[in-house]
Amino acid sequence: MALPKFNDIPIYKLTIPSTGQKVSYRPFLVKEQKVLLMALESRDDKQILNAIVNTLQACIQDPIDIARLSTFDVEYIFIQIRTKAAGETSNIGLMCQSCEHINEVKVNLEDIKMDLPKEKPAIKLNDQYTLMLKYPQYESLLDEALSEESTIVSQMYTVIIACLDSLNTEEERISFRDETPEEIEEFLNQLSTSQFDQIMEFINDLPRLRHSVDFICSECNSENSRVLEGITDFFQSPSLMRR
Repeated sequence: MALPKFNDIPIYKLTIPSTGQKVSYRPFLVKEQKVLLMALESRDDKQILNAIVNTLQACIQDPIDIARLSTFDVEYIFIQIRTKAAGETSNIGLMCQSCEHINEVKVNLEDIKMDLPKEKPAIKLNDQYTLMLKYPQYESLLDEALSEESTIVSQMYTVIIACLDSLNTEEERISFRDETPEEIEEFLNQLSTSQFDQIMEFINDLPRLRHSVDFICSECNSENSRVLEGITDFFQSPSLMRR
């Protein structure tokens, strides 16, 4: 005799931060939670990123390509789905800065805020050219994570290239999507350090999940302050941290 299916899964709505599009979603189920936990336990970026994309793709009810969303869109949506699936709080493991003891700290996920810039970023390179930037898509992180030759420098340049939208003059608009990797690299190499620094300033200020946490170490009573950023920071299992 087949076991019955008895749970009515609730459906919720959210607004994607960068586009304003409204989508319906359901909480993730045990089958998706198991995949997420296994990915986090592996501490492998490839597994974690793919598990997040697959979970969101399964939970969102409307046709949408998760990998094409911005990085902070994916983080925001994941938090919303996690909150509805397992509650508004997450117990995470944070290391004491004094004695390195792993403390279990409860974080209220509903307190996490994300501020979005109001204007489309533009960098005036000279009197003729203006460089237009955009939010990087999540697929750029996936591509870099899947690369066998990934390094810190290559990761940085992957994000930079993902943020390049177009080069504008009064007469024309040159889209970086139409250029080859070699041509884009040549363009970046000719920039001055001050021009390059403006791109990096935009990247460093990209919207992301960020939350300050203060806690007192249960082992040595030291006061600690920590800023959590990104999905994995908010779901560091205390038991996994102690391994």
